[in-house]
Amino acid sequence: MHNSLLCAREKLMVQILKDTVRTQILSAARERFAKVGFKKATMGDIASEAGVATGTIYKYFKNKNRLFGAIITDSLVDAYLRLTQNRIASFARKDGPLSPDNKTQVASGELLQFYVDNRLEIIIILSRAQGTKYESFAREYVQSMESQSIRQAQKQFPEMTLSPTFHFMVKNILEESVRFLVSALETFTEAESIMKALSAMTAYQLAGINALIDWAHKDGKENDRI
Repeated sequence: MHNSLLCAREKLMVQILKDTVRTQILSAARERFAKVGFKKATMGDIASEAGVATGTIYKYFKNKNRLFGAIITDSLVDAYLRLTQNRIASFARKDGPLSPDNKTQVASGELLQFYVDNRLEIIIILSRAQGTKYESFAREYVQSMESQSIRQAQKQFPEMTLSPTFHFMVKNILEESVRFLVSALETFTEAESIMKALSAMTAYQLAGINALIDWAHKDGKENDRI
């Protein structure tokens, strides 16, 4: 009985040690991928940062792609897309300017918390994923947001002229938003600072989007000639 308990305890300690080492490796890889990108990050650098031998990493992950996949999971990416889509869908403008209501605030709050909880992962998939299956994610992400935004504008304002200029502006606003997002997440690490920076970005975006909608309500052809 005593020997059985001792054996079980030893197995538990070994498992805890394995889990601890795995967590150290993932943490180091996450930091390294976010800093230099997947392509430039080496297993040796990750091992050094994790405080383990390079060979130890291969006991947990077959190669760098497997290690990347343990950090940037499909479920994480799916959750990010869903939260972004919910936030875009939550905005509505009828008689007055586009402004956040309760539904928008909930959607924005969920997305902000996601950014705080997954700061490095977002940096990686939006700007450091070259060489992985997500290397075109940022471009596809902007295209997805652009399509949803255009569909929503057409639904809310069927009388509004959605000219080529309007499409151009929406695309560039979204591309700039992604660049700002990455920069903010690289600059700020504390939750409060991240939320303040991204809240400021939202206020800036709303002002620009409202101005663009007002512009598009005017004669599109006349504006395109300016």
